[in-house]
Amino acid sequence: MNNDQITSFYNNNGFGRIDLANGREIRSLPSFSQFGLMTLRIFNQAGEPESDVIFQWDNLSSALAWAISLPDFVALIAQYTH
Repeated sequence: MNNDQITSFYNNNGFGRIDLANGREIRSLPSFSQFGLMTLRIFNQAGEPESDVIFQWDNLSSALAWAISLPDFVALIAQYTH
């Protein structure tokens, strides 16, 4: 993981992915059970989602940048890098 990836993801309102250790990555996906929410989840080496939901935000307003500050977002993602 590097901070450039996180910053780019954040500045793109959560569109993209963040590579983690051990072939895992964080991806954003729509949460179909709750209309208008996006969810960040970790995917394993096989491309399957792990159980952790990292963060959800209202994508109707592209509001990731408003929902959490960049330093807080970097800190949140850092918890999942080991």
